[in-house]
Amino acid sequence: LEVEHSQEGGYFVANAFSPNNDGLNDCFGVTYWKDVEDFQMVIYNRWGEPVFTTTQLWDCWNGNFKGEPSEVGTYYYFIKARFTCGQKIYKGDLTLLR
Repeated sequence: LEVEHSQEGGYFVANAFSPNNDGLNDCFGVTYWKDVEDFQMVIYNRWGEPVFTTTQLWDCWNGNFKGEPSEVGTYYYFIKARFTCGQKIYKGDLTLLR
């Protein structure tokens, strides 16, 4: 099992997004990754509480938690993906801006 950070290994993970409904960077995800056979992504707040979970590559976090806009600040992602060439884990932080 290999742990990747940011864009190492050719798979880019953004470090910020702005869910303000302007049509630019309104959702955090990795929908453009190729050759993914299995996928899990969890976004955590600063208290370690999961605010978004998905097993669908095309799904992304819109910056809401329990139906309300999340606070501006730092969040943490954990992504586990199985590719045709093996499994990798990506983890890091991202900034939610409004």
